[in-house]
Amino acid sequence: MRRPGSHYPRSAVLVLVLVLAVGLAIAACADEDGASPPATEATSSTAPTGSSTTADGPASSTTAPADTTTLAQTVTTNAPSSTTTLNPVTSTTARTTTDTSKATTSSTATPPTTAGTTTTTAKATTTTAKAPVALTVQGQSGIRKLSMADLKAMPATSGYGGWKNQLSNITAPASWKGVSLRSLMELVGGGGSVTIVASDGYSMTISAAVAGGAVTTYDPATGETVTGMSVQGVVAYAKGGAALGSGEGPLRIAFVSADANQVTDSDMWVKYVVELRVN
Repeated sequence: MRRPGSHYPRSAVLVLVLVLAVGLAIAACADEDGASPPATEATSSTAPTGSSTTADGPASSTTAPADTTTLAQTVTTNAPSSTTTLNPVTSTTARTTTDTSKATTSSTATPPTTAGTTTTTAKATTTTAKAPVALTVQGQSGIRKLSMADLKAMPATSGYGGWKNQLSNITAPASWKGVSLRSLMELVGGGGSVTIVASDGYSMTISAAVAGGAVTTYDPATGETVTGMSVQGVVAYAKGGAALGSGEGPLRIAFVSADANQVTDSDMWVKYVVELRVN
């Protein structure tokens, strides 16, 4: 006990200063090392009765000495700081995962692009050589140019025939085959007469009736005129079953019947026929 009006002893003041210095040194060491005592231990060991300190909030004290209050505040401040540092790490990791998932989905959804293929096929062109013209027939309905194959494809007329010349010389009947003059005239519309043209420039015109067989006939043995014979004019392309020789054809006019019993005038047997002009 000290007497009224007396001062504290100097030794007591020195002790108090030392206590404060030690407390400050401990607090500084705790901050440098990063170690802090548990909040619950600080509360139980240093807080006097009537003070309240928790780890979740700031510490409050109204009666604790200066050194005790400093230690409690230091522990409380370090604890929330540790918790606050962990939360941003967790939040950042979650965002990174979400962004990666979106990038992967966008890449997978991109559809592949396939270039179309165009194929061009060249159309084959076939050129067929045209057969040479053997006979030209012209009339009121136009002009027909016939090859030898065209003539042979038409209905054929066959028979026997020969001729008697101006000197009364007789060429005996032979077999002939060809296309009738009347059929060829009908290809271009028909007419009253037909002009027969040879390749050497010779031509002769006969009536449609003569072309149909209205001609004078003779006995091939005697040369005498005979009647009642059925004769027909043809453009012949074969004689005796073969093509005409170079001295007659390839085409010539012949007058034929079913039997080898007649001959006709030789001036109607035109050789080297190339054209018929139907009038």
